[in-house]
Amino acid sequence: MELKEIQPTIQQIVVAISAVLQIEVEIADHELFRIAGTGVIKYDIWKDMRNEDFVYRQCLKSGQPVIVERPGFEELCAPCMHYQNCKEFGEVCYPILLQGKVLGVIGLIALNGEQRDRLFSDVEAKIDFLHKMSEMIASKIKESELLLEQQVIERKLSALIGYIDNGVLMINHSGQCEFINRAARELLRIPEDQLPGREIIGQLVEPFCGRRSVEESEAEGKLIAVKLEDKYTHLFVTYHPSRSDEYVKDAVIMIADPEHMADVAMKYTEGSHKGFEVIIGNHPLIQTLKDTLRKIANSRSPVLIRGESGTGKEFIAECIHRYSERKNQPYTALNCAVLPEPVLDKQLFGGRDRKGKLVETDGGTLFLDDIADMPMSIQLKLLRVLEEKSVWLEEGREQVPIDVRMICSTDKDLERLIQKGSFRRDLFYKLSIFPLEVPSLSERRQDILLLANHFLQVHSRANRKYITSIREDVKKILVSYHWPGNIRELSNIMEYAVNFSDSTSIHKEHLPEHIRNIEVISAGVEAGIDQESYNLKRLEREMIQRALAAAAQNGEPKERAAVMLGIGRATLFRKMQQYELI
Repeated sequence: MELKEIQPTIQQIVVAISAVLQIEVEIADHELFRIAGTGVIKYDIWKDMRNEDFVYRQCLKSGQPVIVERPGFEELCAPCMHYQNCKEFGEVCYPILLQGKVLGVIGLIALNGEQRDRLFSDVEAKIDFLHKMSEMIASKIKESELLLEQQVIERKLSALIGYIDNGVLMINHSGQCEFINRAARELLRIPEDQLPGREIIGQLVEPFCGRRSVEESEAEGKLIAVKLEDKYTHLFVTYHPSRSDEYVKDAVIMIADPEHMADVAMKYTEGSHKGFEVIIGNHPLIQTLKDTLRKIANSRSPVLIRGESGTGKEFIAECIHRYSERKNQPYTALNCAVLPEPVLDKQLFGGRDRKGKLVETDGGTLFLDDIADMPMSIQLKLLRVLEEKSVWLEEGREQVPIDVRMICSTDKDLERLIQKGSFRRDLFYKLSIFPLEVPSLSERRQDILLLANHFLQVHSRANRKYITSIREDVKKILVSYHWPGNIRELSNIMEYAVNFSDSTSIHKEHLPEHIRNIEVISAGVEAGIDQESYNLKRLEREMIQRALAAAAQNGEPKERAAVMLGIGRATLFRKMQQYELI
């Protein structure tokens, strides 16, 4: 902060000094602009003094007081435009310092003989007095800086509190609301020009009245039914008292919509996994698939995803895009089986009135589902795009270069279609640089219950139900069923069961009729997998052992096993300790 920013305060100080000493006073900043002055000097405030006051220049440069008994005739005054013609009779100046930095200079000026006598009657006392005044001015600067910082912090906090998702209320010792942010107004249905009344505040505070200290109440949250406009609304309320000596109403209260909290928690949980861990499954086939996806995610080469209908091929394509360097670029999906040939052609390559998805997705990822159903004419055009990395527009009159990552999928036997002549061999080779096989659900039965519990959470939340478990008899049915529709069918069945459940768990009668009474695999054997090998912990232990052995065989440290398993170093060592592998 500079002296000119508190000019009114400085002007008051120089007037007071002049009244005490009966001498004219002026103050200049570090750029030699006159900030304040008394007597005739005050009429020249804000005047540039750089070409006339070399006494102040010396004071600013040295950081020491300067005394001039014969202004206009001393060597220091020689460069001044008023040399040998100075109107001053004497001058004493002192630097204004703050933390070692010279902010300006304060000067005592004698403009007549009487003022000169007073100025030099006791110079040491005058210098000591100027030193104290300089310190006072510096303290005013510091005080203003702190006040400005406080105001900036308050504005930032106000903006932050005003726009965070949770509601915030500040309550004084009388139980009155002094501040309420936008989110709290929406949750409590308070108009912009009003504050919540004592009745609403009382409902928020009363459940915490038993607490008598900050320590007991810190971060304590409760689900509270609050009556608003003759209807009860559940809010999650956190109470933060401001004092620890006794219970007072002086506090900060935070409120949130529990449904919104659940949504955020779910999104955070789903998005916090390491890349591709959103693909649910512990079966070795799925683990191998995840490892492959991590390796090819940032490649520019095409990917061909193969697998039965409902195995999650489109979801895997989305994951490749989401965890690649193209994640912030366009992602486009087209189904080659549902669109008529002219429409698919126009969608892909464009026409007179549009550019087409290949151009629109430039820099991103294009997913072509059911690629086996693409007409031969379009196959040829797509092959040309892949070879030339460009698209011809305006019926061949303009060639536009594109950078598109191509991901395709199919549930059909492309090799058989090639032999029949309905799919181009050259296009197949272009699209299958990275061929991926997605296992059917029947091939990875140990993942069925993991997926079932996942879909239970998803559909329970979507239908606003509190269903937390699956009965054991239902688990046996799920594991025994052959799942022709794979993961998609499992999701549909769990959604059906959630809608029909009237308790906190899924019972047999909640399942669709066609699956309810199937023959359950018994005697501890499920689909040819003995009970011991079906145990997920045993499988996890074996996978860790194999990864550790592979790392040791290659002369690599244990941390390499963590990389192979797709887990963090800390997680690896924790699980090694858990399974007694250390």
